[in-house]
Amino acid sequence: MIDRDTYPLWNSPSMSAYLTTLSQENMLVEGRGVRVRDAAGRWFLDARSGLWNVTLGYDHPQVTEAIERQLRTLPFANMVGYGRPGAIAVEAAEALLPHLPVHMNKIRYCSNGSQAVETAVLLSRFLHQSAGDRERLAVFGMWHGYHGLGSGAGAVTGMSYVHDQSGPLLPEVHHVAGPFEGAAAPGAGLEQTITAYGPERVAAVVLELVVGEGGHVLSDDYLHSLERFCRGHGIHLIVDEVSTGMGRTGAFTRTEQVGIRPDVLTLGKGLSAGYAPLSAVVLSDEISARLFDLDFEQKFLIGSTNDGHPLGLAASMAVIDTLADGGVLENVDEMGALLRTGLEEVAARHPHVAAVRGEGLMQAVEMAVAEDGALAGGAVADHLRLALEERGVLVSSLAMVPAIMIIPPLVVTASDVEEIVTALDKALAEIRY
Repeated sequence: MIDRDTYPLWNSPSMSAYLTTLSQENMLVEGRGVRVRDAAGRWFLDARSGLWNVTLGYDHPQVTEAIERQLRTLPFANMVGYGRPGAIAVEAAEALLPHLPVHMNKIRYCSNGSQAVETAVLLSRFLHQSAGDRERLAVFGMWHGYHGLGSGAGAVTGMSYVHDQSGPLLPEVHHVAGPFEGAAAPGAGLEQTITAYGPERVAAVVLELVVGEGGHVLSDDYLHSLERFCRGHGIHLIVDEVSTGMGRTGAFTRTEQVGIRPDVLTLGKGLSAGYAPLSAVVLSDEISARLFDLDFEQKFLIGSTNDGHPLGLAASMAVIDTLADGGVLENVDEMGALLRTGLEEVAARHPHVAAVRGEGLMQAVEMAVAEDGALAGGAVADHLRLALEERGVLVSSLAMVPAIMIIPPLVVTASDVEEIVTALDKALAEIRY
C-alpha cells in the first residue's frame, strides 16, 4: 500500500481504493516484444496491448527508428489553423488513404480517440447547421458503445455512470439498445427509435462495429440496413474504429471487411501502435466536398496544440508499412482463430463462462452471474483478471459487462496464445461462486 500523502499522481477513478493495493513494485518499467516487466522484476504477457493500442509490441524496430529520425529532424509542427503544417502530415495521410475505403479521401489528425469522436460529432452538427438544418442536433449511439470520455465523447459513450458522474455533458445525445440486447423491446432499435423520434431532427449515428464493452460483433445485415436508413434520411453515419482499426480484426479497417460506406471514420490506438499519441478523423468524398465548398465565413473551429504531432505521424507511417506487407494481418487471422478455438474449448469446461465472442484478436469472455447472488458476474470477472495476473497474463475487465477482454498485440505467436489460454483455464478453475 502506498501512502496517499506522498503519492504524486491522480490516476484512478477511485484513488482511495486504488492506493490500498498499489505498491512501488507493481509499476511497469520495461517492455519487450509482447511482454512488460514491473519494478519487482516480474515479466507479464500483455494480453491487453497496453490500453488496446500497443499493437506491434513494445520494441518494434521500424516504429522506434522512425520516431528517432523524426525527433532529430522536426520534433513539432502544428495543424490548428496554421499556415505551415508539417510535410509529414501530408506524407502520412497519403500513405494511409490507399488502405482505407475508396470513398474516403481526407484526413484530420487529432491527439486521441475521444477527441476524434468529438470532432466527428461536432462536424456533423456543423455541416447540418451550415446547410440550414437548424433542428438537426440529435446524435444517437448504442448502450455499451464506448467512444471515449469527456464532455463530448463521454456523452456519446453508452454508459450511464459516465453521464451521471459530473452533471450535464454534450446535450441532445441519445442511446438505444443494440441488436445484441436480448431484452430489447420490439421497435426499440436504432432505426425504429429514430423513426419515432423524427429523422429530420437527427444529425448523426455513432457506433462501433465490434462493441468494445463486451466484444459484440454487429452483423453485416444489421450494418447495411442501418447504412441505408441513415442515407435515406440524411443522417451522417459515424463509424468509430479507434479500437478495431489498423489491424485488430485482420484488416486496416473493419469497415472494409463488412463493406459499408460511413460518412466519417475515426481511427486511433493502433494508428501509431501506442508509441505516440495520435488519432484521425477520415471524411467521405461527399462530406469533404461539402466542407471544402463552404463560404469563408462558415468556419469550423476545432483542434488542439498537439494534433498530428510529427512523432505520432512518423510512428503511423512505420505502422502502415508494417501492416502493408500483409504478414501481420495474416498473423491476426491465424492467431485470432487459434485464440478463439482455445477460448471456446476452455469455456466448455467451465460452466460459469456465459459466452465467448469477438473478432480477430479482440475477444471477450463473459461470466455468468451466480444463481445465489454470492458474486455478481462483474466481481467474478475482476477476480478472474487478478487470477490471470497472478499467472503472468494481463487482460482487461469491463465496467458494465461481466467480462474480460483479451486483446493481445497483433504479433503474438502460437506459444503466446497457448500461454494465454492455459492461464485462463487455470484461473477459471480457481474462481469460486
